[in-house]
Amino acid sequence: MKKTGFLLIALLLQLCVTLVIGTVVSYGSTNDRAPSGLIVWGLDFSGLNRDQVAAQLKERIPNSVTYEDQVFPLKAEQTHKVIEQWLDQVFPRSTGSKIADHLSNLVRSKNDISTDQLGMDRDETIDQLKAISGIINQPMLQATIAYKHGRLEKTQGKSGHEMDVEATWVKISQEHEYKQVEAVIREIPAQPSTADLAKINDILGDYTTYFNSQNVPRTQNVRIAAEAINDHLIPPGKVFSFNGVVGERTEAAGYLPAVVFVDNSMIKENGGGICQDSSTLFQAVRQANLAIEEKHTHSLPISYVLKGQDATVFYGLLDFRFRNDTQGYLLISARTGENWLRIRLFGLADDRHPTLKNPEGYPTSPVDWHLDPK
Repeated sequence: MKKTGFLLIALLLQLCVTLVIGTVVSYGSTNDRAPSGLIVWGLDFSGLNRDQVAAQLKERIPNSVTYEDQVFPLKAEQTHKVIEQWLDQVFPRSTGSKIADHLSNLVRSKNDISTDQLGMDRDETIDQLKAISGIINQPMLQATIAYKHGRLEKTQGKSGHEMDVEATWVKISQEHEYKQVEAVIREIPAQPSTADLAKINDILGDYTTYFNSQNVPRTQNVRIAAEAINDHLIPPGKVFSFNGVVGERTEAAGYLPAVVFVDNSMIKENGGGICQDSSTLFQAVRQANLAIEEKHTHSLPISYVLKGQDATVFYGLLDFRFRNDTQGYLLISARTGENWLRIRLFGLADDRHPTLKNPEGYPTSPVDWHLDPK
């Protein structure tokens, strides 16, 4: 019996040694392998080692962005770090015990490995795309129109384009088959376009007022304000603000102190006299039958338009505003001569906004077109 017991103990010891040796051998052949069924981006990594998985993942990372015949390389330093961090999940570090490592490997499952953070590094890629967009982007060239030399002069517009950085990033982050990704390009239509300005041919308003050119400060103010609104385009449906376009009447802008009306009294302020510009513009707007949004009258009578037909302005307080309710763009032409201010409105005539037959003015009508100084 003793001999039989001794043999039984010896067999058990031999079995334990065999299991330990088998565990060590098994560890060496399985712990550095990816779990069975681990599939990422359509690639089956079952049984592959870390280097093999890393190589295949990096091969599936886009390395350039294309636009037409241009190729822009992408760096992926941070992306490679992201991949290495993910590989640490797939191939965990040793606990220091081969037996414990092996037992952990036996229960390790592909379901324990998250792929949520695996992919291109967003910040690294976005920074590069912004730099690339600076090369690809082309600004649109708006069409222009101006009244010069007695006629409307027009230039053609041209659409532009720009890279949609966010859309291109999404496209890159989802691409795991091709190394090159075509940039997502967004067209920028010319605003206004050549077609928009081609419609501006009709005179809707034309009014002239007169001033005393011997009053140098006031005359200078009238001219500066006229230059500010001259050749200003108003898109259909938009509201024109006199104060918004002319701006604050400051010394830096060239305005001089001249008489203004405040609470039934006369004082001197920078920009005095430019109410003649806003009032003359109002007359042209009235002729064109445009929608008035805001208008105020002076507290005292003025000499350059009939009573009640003025439009006083005061920056930050009183404004003259009207809406372009025609079917096309409006062009303001504001011209000054020796002692006169003439404002015309060009646009697209319709039943509500017919072509003006004859120019008007106060106290007299303006000179004929061919006599109008250019």
